[in-house]
Amino acid sequence: MSPAGPVVLRTERLVLDQPTADDVDDIARYCTDPVFEHTVTTPWPYERRHAVSFVEEFVPSGWAGRTERTWAIRRHDRPQLLGVVGLRTARTSVGYWLGSEHRGGGIMAEAVRRVVGFAFAPDGLDADRVSWEAVAGNVASARVARAAGFAFDAADRRPVQLRDGRSFPAWHAVARRGASEPVPSGWPVELDGR
Repeated sequence: MSPAGPVVLRTERLVLDQPTADDVDDIARYCTDPVFEHTVTTPWPYERRHAVSFVEEFVPSGWAGRTERTWAIRRHDRPQLLGVVGLRTARTSVGYWLGSEHRGGGIMAEAVRRVVGFAFAPDGLDADRVSWEAVAGNVASARVARAAGFAFDAADRRPVQLRDGRSFPAWHAVARRGASEPVPSGWPVELDGR
């Protein structure tokens, strides 16, 4: 059975733990990034009260109810929040965001790989697969998913629904337990551009 309380995960460079009240100001600042308006399901415009609710209500209730596991991403040697990665139980899907100044160093792919490992572990979710989706054109998120070992699923044409209820074309991918290597082919060509 999967744990009901927060689980700390580690990688070579990172510690993934629960967001705390000390992270509220960073969360509020990061989530006002204009790119979030059209690519992430966080409230928009994002306000500090949303960050407080996220830390005090959403994260603890997700862990307690085993509906969503949410981790703060930090470096081993620094407590500052870099971003967040979440694992939704109902669809065994992963979602994530990173503060703009921390992008480009492979941090998110490293964190996502570790969370996917937790999802596959018998003492985690014991899942056979983890899915990912993003608004079509969200190249940054797709690059992370590809680097984390997800295989693109061109046959999945379901739209993604954002906070206001509107649906948009989406990209989908899946990571499977026991897959020996990521499948790089099939990803949209936009991922290879600059």
